[in-house]
Amino acid sequence: MAAIQAKKFRIVVISLNYVEEYAMLIIQCEGTSVKEKVDERDWLISNRIESTNWIKAIMENLPTSIVMVDLGMNVIAATNKWLETYDLELIDIIGQNFYEIFPNLPEERKEIHKRCLLGATERKENDVLVVDGRNRFNVNWEVRPWRKTNGAIGGIILFSEIINEGDKKKKMLFRLFRELNLLIEVIDNIITATDEFEMIEHVCKKIVQIGGYQLVWFGYVPDSINENKFISPLHKFGSAIHYLDNFMIDLNNEVHKNGPVARAATNLRSVVVNEIAVSQIFTPWKVNAQVHNLNSIISIPLKLLNGKVAILNIYSNEKNRFTEEEVKILDRLGSALAYSMNGLQRAYENKVARLKQEKLIKDLNIQNRSLEEFTYVVSHNLRSKVVNLLNATVLIEEEDCLTEQEQKHMISEVRNISLKLDEVMKDLNSTLLVKEHMLLNSESVSFTSLVAQVVHKLNAVFPVKKFHLGTDFSAITEIRTDRYFLYEILLQLLQGIIKQNVDNDAQRITIKSELLPDKVQLHITDHVSGEKLLFAENNIFDIYRRLYQHTSQGGIKLFYVNAIIENIGGKLYVETIGSNDIVFTIELPVD
Repeated sequence: MAAIQAKKFRIVVISLNYVEEYAMLIIQCEGTSVKEKVDERDWLISNRIESTNWIKAIMENLPTSIVMVDLGMNVIAATNKWLETYDLELIDIIGQNFYEIFPNLPEERKEIHKRCLLGATERKENDVLVVDGRNRFNVNWEVRPWRKTNGAIGGIILFSEIINEGDKKKKMLFRLFRELNLLIEVIDNIITATDEFEMIEHVCKKIVQIGGYQLVWFGYVPDSINENKFISPLHKFGSAIHYLDNFMIDLNNEVHKNGPVARAATNLRSVVVNEIAVSQIFTPWKVNAQVHNLNSIISIPLKLLNGKVAILNIYSNEKNRFTEEEVKILDRLGSALAYSMNGLQRAYENKVARLKQEKLIKDLNIQNRSLEEFTYVVSHNLRSKVVNLLNATVLIEEEDCLTEQEQKHMISEVRNISLKLDEVMKDLNSTLLVKEHMLLNSESVSFTSLVAQVVHKLNAVFPVKKFHLGTDFSAITEIRTDRYFLYEILLQLLQGIIKQNVDNDAQRITIKSELLPDKVQLHITDHVSGEKLLFAENNIFDIYRRLYQHTSQGGIKLFYVNAIIENIGGKLYVETIGSNDIVFTIELPVD
């Protein structure tokens, strides 16, 4: 090593990783420790590689089987492991031609060497290599060029790893153990899953993290009535995720229809491509896959409810990765995922059915209540006024019973009864209309602007009565809802409040907004005297119930306002504050 220390250099040897370990090369150079981690994707020997003395000294003790040749296929250096593997320990091979050492090497191997001397990199796992026509080896191998400091190719490096039966079984058992761990982890997750999107995202991550794959993506297959015939990645995860940039499978494309994804979707059976580089059905995506070092794929169909199909696609950087045993485990994983998705879908459909049933029952109760309310109006308000009207008419017709002054008074009463009857009919009609309509138009509504419109209308309705309306919308200034309904709520509620004021003094009313986590409240406070605050009846939201103690009038306004608020998904509360205020709270959902 003394000769090596006289030179300043940097050397990196990167070896293939077939046994889940990293090979390390540690060189002491002028007292400095150089340690480079081995990476299975890059093989680089650089800086003064023309000097074979130090290369030979460094390589000979590396714990892996490597030989290095120049452009003429003459051996520059080799590891002791390589010499031992091919029974060449007693022969001085440095400077000898590689093809003289192996005169019976197949032409197929020589063609591989030629391509690599031109810049290609080729590798294969579990290949059969026959040496001198008698020695047969199962090997993992890789051939790639090495470059001089000026970037020119100086030759090739050949790596080979003999696979004995024990190693093969050990590797197979390791893979199956890893796949079983993946299956257990996925099943544990999908058993407790409550959200389909999160479940699929979690499964994709675990397939990559535990299974040791490079990429996984999930997508739905369009049904026959869907004009869009593309299968696109909905969920994706992995180190080669950019392979899916602008990626889609077009089921109207004859070439795409022959690919593994479309075949799996059509035949409802898993499709495996174990050597992407030579696969005819993978031709449209082959170049992109090789750029991202993807060498094998399995497409697993998932049979869902109502004839729907989804596809789970898993990619590996290893050729022949998907063995028969591994495919069986991944098929089980796909079946478990589909079962869980179907269970979540059934739970969702059951929930929707239950909500529809609850809504139907609620609607029936509302209709029954409306019928009761209508009966109440007819029996108490309409019938009584009609009877009074008929009695007044009879009295008017009996001229002898009434004086002229009394007849004029009765005519005036008939007019008043008719107006009240007309008011009842209008109120009832308004209530029936609001119960038939749902939210028609959602838009952003400013509280300040809306209240200004309401006040303008109130001034027209009550030209004589005085009232003062104060507002505080600092908490929230607007809401997204139906403008007409909110206008009608405020108008009718304020109209009812002002109408109850029998005093000559100006009535004080305040409106304040409040923002809650998922709702908005408007607090409308009527500042009245304490003796007017007591509720005359408990069921104040029922039709023609009295709210204020001081008046004997019943009406439909509060019932009407409550019906509108419920129609847009809100609630109405009424409470007393202290001894002077009554507060109406309108609670509306945030859209």
